[in-house]
Amino acid sequence: MKVLIVSDNHREKNIIENLSKTIPADYYIHLGDSEFISDDPELDAYLTVLGNVDFDRSYQRHGKLKDIFFTHGHLFGIKHDRTTLAEKAAGLDAKYALYGHSHVAKVERINDVYCINPGSISFSRNEYPESYAILDTVKDVVQYYNRKNELMDTIQLENL
Repeated sequence: MKVLIVSDNHREKNIIENLSKTIPADYYIHLGDSEFISDDPELDAYLTVLGNVDFDRSYQRHGKLKDIFFTHGHLFGIKHDRTTLAEKAAGLDAKYALYGHSHVAKVERINDVYCINPGSISFSRNEYPESYAILDTVKDVVQYYNRKNELMDTIQLENL
């Protein structure tokens, strides 16, 4: 299964919708801080969660798709440590924990959970430029792409 993961566009229009219209995936997940209303047509293709600056409280706080747990991350203190996030995912029998919030693209293994942050599509805070990620659960691979849909990095999860 291929899952396109994006987060933190902070009111930037069109970039989210363009991804879902041009990049093939089985599922699209937005990890919060779109600052759109939850029924904005731009998010139609996406499973969504509430970010810390999303003021429409009809978003769900967390989601689960098969063996993927996803959340924005602010409720789990992810800027300091991802252990609580990994424990929550493990408690739900999830192999993957997707989160945003920090604007830092990152993949790490904590116990038996792969914690994956796609970075921010609009405001990066690390060495990657603005980015999104595609998780392939069959191959256990995460690929990072820039806004021009150019591949920046491929991470084989079993090597973590």
